[in-house]
Amino acid sequence: MTKRILIGEITTAHGIKGLVKLRAYAENEDLFNAPLFTEESGNKTISITLKNMLKGDWLAEVEGVIDRNEAEALRGTLLYIDRDAMPETDDGEFYIEDLKNMKVVDASGGEIGVVLSIENYGASDLLNIKPASGPSFYLPFTDDVIIDVDFETGTVTVERPEEI
Repeated sequence: MTKRILIGEITTAHGIKGLVKLRAYAENEDLFNAPLFTEESGNKTISITLKNMLKGDWLAEVEGVIDRNEAEALRGTLLYIDRDAMPETDDGEFYIEDLKNMKVVDASGGEIGVVLSIENYGASDLLNIKPASGPSFYLPFTDDVIIDVDFETGTVTVERPEEI
């Protein structure tokens, strides 16, 4: 199964003609032109047309939605695209989503855990790491913590904080 990337969310209905507000998690608005999957797995898709920005979100038209009630029913719908549909990255660049499930090691090669997810609560990106035992924990995704990301070996090398 192809990996999917979350690129947006329908947050609410707008007006009476079936328009919705869409929060985009991707900067490239062209990604919204293809049919979008409404779940991480499965085949249900919707098609949208971005209209204009509205207070940081997009005003969008959903194909086949013609009134507020239908638009309101889409509130909270997550929008995904296949990872393969994402544009290629330049050398040295990658999508943070690609870090999921990679092994995390310290500079000496000692295994720390596995990347569960990448979170951002407003300040910066955080790697949510699950160690072999014990609860998961976060490490900041910053240059002074992340030493190397190697997709060939599937490892993220970090400067091990003293507290772990």
